[in-house]
Amino acid sequence: MTLQRNQIAAFVILCSLLSIPAFSQEPQPAEQPVSALLKTLLSRDTSDAEWKAAEKRFLELPAKDALRALFPEVAKGTPGGFTQTIYNCYEPLRDRRVPGWGEFCVVHWLWCKELTCPTKSEEVVNTLLELWAQPLSFHGQVVLLQGLCGRLEAEERMAALFRDSAADARLRTEAGVCLLRQDGKKYHREVVELAEQSPPDLRERLFDELASPPHRRTSGIDPAVVRMGFALLFERLEKHERAKQHGQAISEYGQFLYANRLNVYLGTTFEPDWKLPIYSGDQGKEQWYHDTVTGALEWWSEHKHEYAD
Repeated sequence: MTLQRNQIAAFVILCSLLSIPAFSQEPQPAEQPVSALLKTLLSRDTSDAEWKAAEKRFLELPAKDALRALFPEVAKGTPGGFTQTIYNCYEPLRDRRVPGWGEFCVVHWLWCKELTCPTKSEEVVNTLLELWAQPLSFHGQVVLLQGLCGRLEAEERMAALFRDSAADARLRTEAGVCLLRQDGKKYHREVVELAEQSPPDLRERLFDELASPPHRRTSGIDPAVVRMGFALLFERLEKHERAKQHGQAISEYGQFLYANRLNVYLGTTFEPDWKLPIYSGDQGKEQWYHDTVTGALEWWSEHKHEYAD
């Protein structure tokens, strides 16, 4: 799992059924309380054999017990709030020994296993809805949003959060993304209105979803989304020019991303053929970014009157 600064981390892991090896006629260990199992799993002093045994027993727990035990740990968020060096969680048996990040990686791995296991789906949703009333923290609310995203049972609560002007803008944004994925036609206009009032980083998040191919197939091309995309492109161009004035050499990849998204959304041809010899190598790639952005700006100059408010 890769954690990126200033982004809401999403943890999506496919849950596979565990193969349970056959044991010899040895006495089974006494049943441990959920809290004791979790403590064993989070301890760096636990041997690998003990950890694997505890993992097996934990994954066999009812989803409601596992999620309730994990949630206070998950709600703590990232170690140091991203003030430490970012660590890429890879495999819990190895990650658990990493100072500062071990507990985080193990807890989120177990959480994702519970959320993505199909045999526990209904119980998981019911438990997450129960936890919704006590999110504990911003990060706690985020993981509940992620876990319930697209679930019909959570639509009413998701919509209430999205429409709550007093709620954290980042949470409202994520709720808006979920609602678009659930019923794009129903929530399109409201999400566009929120995006138009949002700061650039959150507006970009909503634009990405509004301009995505799945949503475009539902809503068609909305002039408001087109205007939003070009406004974001121009804002990125201004930042790039300011950086150049301060002598900073910065790639044009940032503004290229906006041009590329608009190109896909509009079904146009901003992008020149990247296979041409002129675009080979690192310098050629930068030239391709530049020429794509130039193509987008030329197109907008010619067609913006068609998308006027």
